[in-house]
Amino acid sequence: MLCCISRGFFPSGGGAGELIFTKNISFRLPITYQLPPYSPSFDLRHSSIVLHADEEHLKKTFTGQVTRSSTGYVVFALIGSHHYPVTLSFNTGSDLTWVQCKPCGQCYPKYNPVYNSTISSTFMNTMCEGQYCKIEADRVMRSCTDDRRCLFGHAYGNDKNVMGSLVSDYFEFQEMAGTKKIFHSRLTFGCAHSTVGNFNKEEDGVLGLGRGPFSLISQLAISAFSHCIPPPESYKTSYISFGDAAQTQGPGAYLIHNKRYPSRYYLKLHSIALLDHQKKITLDGVPSNTFAIDDDGFRGFYLDIGMPFINLPQVAYHELRKVLDSTLLAYNIRPIVSSDPSASCFEASFDDVQHISLVFTISLHDLILTGTQVFYENFDSNGVTCLGVVESKSKETILGRNAQTSRNIGYDLENMMITFQDMEC
Repeated sequence: MLCCISRGFFPSGGGAGELIFTKNISFRLPITYQLPPYSPSFDLRHSSIVLHADEEHLKKTFTGQVTRSSTGYVVFALIGSHHYPVTLSFNTGSDLTWVQCKPCGQCYPKYNPVYNSTISSTFMNTMCEGQYCKIEADRVMRSCTDDRRCLFGHAYGNDKNVMGSLVSDYFEFQEMAGTKKIFHSRLTFGCAHSTVGNFNKEEDGVLGLGRGPFSLISQLAISAFSHCIPPPESYKTSYISFGDAAQTQGPGAYLIHNKRYPSRYYLKLHSIALLDHQKKITLDGVPSNTFAIDDDGFRGFYLDIGMPFINLPQVAYHELRKVLDSTLLAYNIRPIVSSDPSASCFEASFDDVQHISLVFTISLHDLILTGTQVFYENFDSNGVTCLGVVESKSKETILGRNAQTSRNIGYDLENMMITFQDMEC
């Protein structure tokens, strides 16, 4: 239900006009596939850039290293009284929403100017005594400046790290129908003064959609959301829906709580098999507990749209490669050495491998992955197709975003379920 109309909440200099505030957490945002990443990367440990005082503090407190990045899907938002536009990649594997902010001596190059928080009259620093500087959160570290402002450091699983000030302001979202949504509660997010790793120049930051306290989901008390992602080659605009607008139909599986990583969306994965046409080939060499969370909270199977590929533990990855190589050899398709040591590629066109699928048995439901959910074409080499599965650096099993395309995935947090519904996005 719409609560009120505000004409004077933002200063007139911001060009806000008439703003509609809402208590109704029901909205649908367009999502767009972004272009390939900018290739240069920065290493905080070997940078000659002079850092500001806050960044020097962060540099002493948090460390990280450089790795590659990949393309993804983005949503758009406006921040603060001057409606500053930001492009955010959304991530179900992490909680914290963040954008690059001035001063930003150690940040990746991007299209949009770095966000200047001083132009927003509604911007606030989070103080060390504040709620969000004290609560426990997955992979979000906190420290304090001498004047009691809260700093953060956020580590990603792919060796990217973000550091900066913890702040809050109002976010404005524009729905697919053109309606604007501004919520009464300001959102706490990270103003990144330093980034480590390879990020895309098309994105200003990340919209966190995990289950932890910093996520958009938790801060707005959203009970459900869903997304339907088209395959990358379609370049279509699709949607991510929240609240009553979310679609949570179709076969489902109950979420599993992991005490070590409570913000992640874990499900019970029983097994993985390969399909050759209609012939199902099980991975016999994989122990039954490979995909289960262990007593210390490690391993397990979860969904993470921030990761491009399926990640498998070593034993499962090697068994899949053995079965796949043997299956494709019967069609005279042989593996080749790729310039990327982590890639598994074959001398074949994309059409040559379309008879191969993967089956993830999740709870009592078989999730069948086909086409671009499993393979991708290597555009640097003609006639080469690669497997969209990589060996996990840990013992975790991750369903990445390519495997989540071409179906509506619903997160019913009230009933603690995730649903999967095949459809054209």
